[in-house]
Amino acid sequence: MSRWLPHSAIWRHDMRRLGALCIAVAVMTGPARAGEPLRENMSAAGFPATLTIPVGEGAAPTVLVIAGSGPTDRDGNSILGIKAGYLALLADDLAAGGVATLRYDKRGVAGSKSAEREDEFTIDSFVDDAADVFDWLAARPDIGPVMVLGHSEGGMIALELAKRRPSIAGLVLVATPRRLADTLRDQLAATSGPLRATALEILARLEAGDDVADVPVPLLALFRPSIQPYLRSLFALAPASALAELPLPVLVIGGGADLQVSRADFDALSTARENVESRWFARMNHVLVDAGPDFAGNVATYAEPARALPNELADVISGFVLRAANRP
Repeated sequence: MSRWLPHSAIWRHDMRRLGALCIAVAVMTGPARAGEPLRENMSAAGFPATLTIPVGEGAAPTVLVIAGSGPTDRDGNSILGIKAGYLALLADDLAAGGVATLRYDKRGVAGSKSAEREDEFTIDSFVDDAADVFDWLAARPDIGPVMVLGHSEGGMIALELAKRRPSIAGLVLVATPRRLADTLRDQLAATSGPLRATALEILARLEAGDDVADVPVPLLALFRPSIQPYLRSLFALAPASALAELPLPVLVIGGGADLQVSRADFDALSTARENVESRWFARMNHVLVDAGPDFAGNVATYAEPARALPNELADVISGFVLRAANRP
């Protein structure tokens, strides 16, 4: 299934370029060198996955990583031009801090389970899959307390999963929208051009639960009729309200150079209830690397493989995970 979610940096630049940017038995990927984590490729509840385990650790606290929107794979890469590999880099950085991770390819990503017809898909399809992977991971005897990290749309899935699985030991929300319709509305309002008013009108109709058949061709990548059931299911979610009802430890992370998710999203989630830990990285963008104010330079980082993540990012996450797991 081909999906493109609306919180895309392209809306801030040129609406004509929609969609350009926008997932068995364990087998070792190769012998680990001294000091490197152990990486195992495996099938997790039927989904291709990579388990990254810190060197010398027993049952380390483990984070289930849920990738963001569209055909984003377990490494954070996408056929839509994203090659930064930021989720794989984050897994290695967390391992250095004593935290294990499991990353999996979502349904619809090449090599993973096939997707249903696009018009039969809702966000619950991904929450169901995440629950299956979580249960598989939590059942392993060599795994410590299990937490969940969601990036972007993955954060919305993580929140819904936490409602179903109270055994989750902690939740990390990275670049997560406060409510997708509001985030998209902010982005559309910041654009110019003759289609802005039409796009805002379609958004309002979908948010109200309507079908919209008369979508202009330039907006089909965003609002095509076959994707509308999925969008309506996303618009119905209220991440900040969901977070407010969850008793588990939560860490919210945002970045000042993020072209998709704004400070308003970060603020809404980090203040949704008391005792939410939060960290704002002023120069971090949506693929979790430092980026300057230049739009073109920011977008260019999406295709730069193995660019280092901010030094403190893994420290903040691993510190939270170890505290939530009651580890020194």
